Amino acid sequence: MTNLIFDLNNIAHRSMFVVGGYGAKQFTFDSQSEVDQLMRKMAIDIAYIIRLINPSRIIFALDSRSWRKDIKIDENEGYKGTRKKSSHINWDNVYAALNEFSELMASNGMVVSKIENAEADDVIALWANEIQINLNQHIIIVSGDEDLRQLVNEFPYEHKFSFTTVFNPFMQGKNASRKLYVSQYFEEWLNTGDAVDFMNMKGTIDLDKEDFRKIITSERTKLEVVDGNMIALRKIFCGDDGDNIPAIYSWLNDKEAVIRITNSKFEKIYEMLRTFPEEVIIPANLLERSDEILKAIKSISKQNIALNMYDRIERQLKLVVLNKEYFPKEIIQIFEDVKAIELERPKINYGSLNMHDLLEGTRYVSEQNTENEANIFKQIDRIAGKLF
Repeated sequence: MTNLIFDLNNIAHRSMFVVGGYGAKQFTFDSQSEVDQLMRKMAIDIAYIIRLINPSRIIFALDSRSWRKDIKIDENEGYKGTRKKSSHINWDNVYAALNEFSELMASNGMVVSKIENAEADDVIALWANEIQINLNQHIIIVSGDEDLRQLVNEFPYEHKFSFTTVFNPFMQGKNASRKLYVSQYFEEWLNTGDAVDFMNMKGTIDLDKEDFRKIITSERTKLEVVDGNMIALRKIFCGDDGDNIPAIYSWLNDKEAVIRITNSKFEKIYEMLRTFPEEVIIPANLLERSDEILKAIKSISKQNIALNMYDRIERQLKLVVLNKEYFPKEIIQIFEDVKAIELERPKINYGSLNMHDLLEGTRYVSEQNTENEANIFKQIDRIAGKLF
């Protein structure tokens, strides 16, 4: 079985950019007509992906205020402290539309998850762990957020695999492509023939593989193998400027310039920590190796560091790693309380879903009941060019 998890806030922001010329300050989303176009654009984009894959379950993850904002960062203003919302946008209208869209998706039998103090990334990580590990089912996360690539992996069970993948459907630029991020053994699994059951020929078709093939063979989609573990480790050591997360350690050189752990320095530290060439270092083992890490950073920086490395590693793990081991217990408990109810939702055939189906009975389609998806695409194209 293949499950779709949408990063709804990410998709909404991408839709705002396309529909409203977000960066060029064309739309403010003050008017109802502008909000209507945003709603229809989100519905078109999501319906397209659902039709492409026809998943067994659909989950929408939404942002709440992040618990990471309460983590003290001595080096700067704090987690996402430099993020500024565009002042020309009517964010109240945008968020109201997003909430309404979420309610519509729930009424269509889809799972909508929002947990207080958790980001959409946290919610996605919790669902991915539950579905892949406990249910042994595949996951396709739909998002343009590259941070989610750290969740890409495979889980072996009963001589089989369940995969978590990330699908970025957004194409920007003349030669851009969609991306399906997969783990090391995915292609081998996808291309391995299945045993033929001559008594049940239908049973010989692996529908899960067919779901993935539909994505790969769709227009301008590239398969990219990534190591989710290494993506998480790099963020721990190198930080993330986009989220205002500093490197694990920075220092001043003899010219008073700030030096930080870069990718090349991280590679050297990683090699210092490996006791044999094939060893794989994972984030969960970093705390117990804090003394070794301090020694390695001292060697790289040539600094006599007075720093509690255990605490620093613990901070970095909480700030960047999408693993429930580092989430607040309250968030885990809320998820545990609701997951069973959500998983019991009846399965729906989404194979022919379109924008009108998602927005049926609302003003977003009732006022233009003769309009089809092709017409709406043309309308959006006239504004800023199409996304898909």
